[in-house]
Amino acid sequence: MPQADSTIRTINRVCDILNCFSSRVTRLTLTEISIKVGIPKSTTHRLLEALRSQGFINYDVNSRSFQLGYQLIRWGTDAQAGVDVRNIAWPYLQELTDVTGETAVLSIRNGYSGFCLEMCESSHPMRLSMRVGQPLDLHAGSSAKILWAFLPDNEIYEILENIKLVPLMDHTITDAKQMVEELHRIRERGYARSFEETDKDAMGVSAPIYNHRMELVAGVGVIAPISRVTEDVEARMVEKVVRTANLISKLMGAPLK
Repeated sequence: MPQADSTIRTINRVCDILNCFSSRVTRLTLTEISIKVGIPKSTTHRLLEALRSQGFINYDVNSRSFQLGYQLIRWGTDAQAGVDVRNIAWPYLQELTDVTGETAVLSIRNGYSGFCLEMCESSHPMRLSMRVGQPLDLHAGSSAKILWAFLPDNEIYEILENIKLVPLMDHTITDAKQMVEELHRIRERGYARSFEETDKDAMGVSAPIYNHRMELVAGVGVIAPISRVTEDVEARMVEKVVRTANLISKLMGAPLK
């Protein structure tokens, strides 16, 4: 069997195991799971151990049964947060594009990378845009840098140790010390800005979105051609972006004034 087919079969089996559980069936023995998914107990056991090592499955010694693990709770929470912020933010993205004339972007972090969760495109013939679902390198561009600048320092350093500061353009930050300094500057002023860090003649401004626990959940901002952005235009852009981020945060339950 080709390697790709074998990998797909394994993934399907893992999904089948997880789908054995429900709100009514919270605990299952090895034998019960093996019968449900239709694979040998030895194979089922290996897959369960792999899932257990990653926190997706727990094993109770007393009942000799398995149940869903904490990692799935985390994923479910993250997924729900993503859905909530997207639905809440959409009309404000449209408004941000209307008042600035530029493309508005909602970005979110997943582990050591970011991605574009939603976008409202500018109507200008010459405009910048992102693809919904487009991955973002965390070290480049305002939409990405905003996603970790407001994290605790220990999390910032953890991310820094696990990503590569790859030069995407001449102004991309590729030095770890400079990256930390930049993130601290963003935190101090309350928003991120970038100029030709990911694309030529591209600039961006982004601000953080918080949830009811004042945890960073996303970033919102605008991206535009540098040739269209004067100092005055940028100042108004910053004002609108920060205001929009605060409005969305309040709707997410953040205790902001």
